[in-house]
Amino acid sequence: MSVSDDAFLHRYGPWAVIAGGSHGVGAAFARTLAERGLNCVLVARRGGTLAQLKGELEQRYAIEVLVVIQDLSQPDACERLLAAVGDRQVGLFIYNAGGDPYITRFLDTSAEDWGALLRLNCLTVMQCSHAFGAAMLERGQGGLLLVGSQAALGGIRKLAMYTATKGFALNLGESLWAEWKDLGVDVLNLLIGTVDTPTMRDAMVKLNIADALTMTLPKAEDLALLALEQLSNGPTLIHPEDTLAQVANAPGPARRAHVLSKSAEAAVFIGND
Repeated sequence: MSVSDDAFLHRYGPWAVIAGGSHGVGAAFARTLAERGLNCVLVARRGGTLAQLKGELEQRYAIEVLVVIQDLSQPDACERLLAAVGDRQVGLFIYNAGGDPYITRFLDTSAEDWGALLRLNCLTVMQCSHAFGAAMLERGQGGLLLVGSQAALGGIRKLAMYTATKGFALNLGESLWAEWKDLGVDVLNLLIGTVDTPTMRDAMVKLNIADALTMTLPKAEDLALLALEQLSNGPTLIHPEDTLAQVANAPGPARRAHVLSKSAEAAVFIGND
C-alpha cells in the first residue's frame, strides 16, 4: 500500500458502504476502494452479482466484504441497511443507486411507481446521509459521495421525476458540503452525463438508439477513480465538463462559488452557526 493509499484509508476507512454496488460505476468504486485497503459493504438487489463481486474482492485484495441484499426504494431501506452494517465504522458512504427504469412521459407511469423512484432518490438518500454523516461528524472525518446525473441541472422531457429527484440529491449534497466542509467530512456530488454500464446500454437499446451497443462512452473505472481523487474538492464535479482543460469557466467550481455566496447571504437571516 502506498503512502497516499494509507492516508486515504485513514481518512475514509476502515469501511466503505457502496449503495448500488453490484455493477457499473458502483462495482468500479468497490474495486478501487478495495485496492486501497478499504473493507466494503456492497448493497443492491442482485444477490448473485454481489456474491460474485464479494469473492473477487476478497480473493484479490484480502479485504472484508459484507453483502446486503436490499431494495433501496423500500420505506425501511435505510433502517435495514443500518442494522446490517451494525457497529462497523463507516468512513465513506457512496450512494450510486437511482436510475430511471421508466423513461416515459409523466402520466404514462403510475404515481405509485413514481413514488418508488422518489423514495429511492430522495428519502433513502436523506436518511442514509443523516445516519452515516452523523457518525462521521462525531469522529471528525469521513466522506459522502452522491453519484448523480446532469439531469439534476434542469427539466428534461420524459424524465420529469428523474430530473426532480436527482435535483433533490444535488441540492442536499451541496448544502451538506457547506455545513460539513470545516468539520472534517468531505461531500461530493458526481454528476455524470453518460457512462458505459449495462444499465445505460440496455436503456439505449430499449429506446432504439443508433449504435447503442458500440457507441464510445466514458468508462465506469475512470469515473470512479476521478471521483475519489476529487472527493475533497466538493461540492460538485460535473463530468466531462470539469475535466476539459479548454473550459474557461468550469461548471463545478462555479457551483462551489454559488453555494458559498448564497450561504453567506442567507447567514444574515438564518444565522451562521
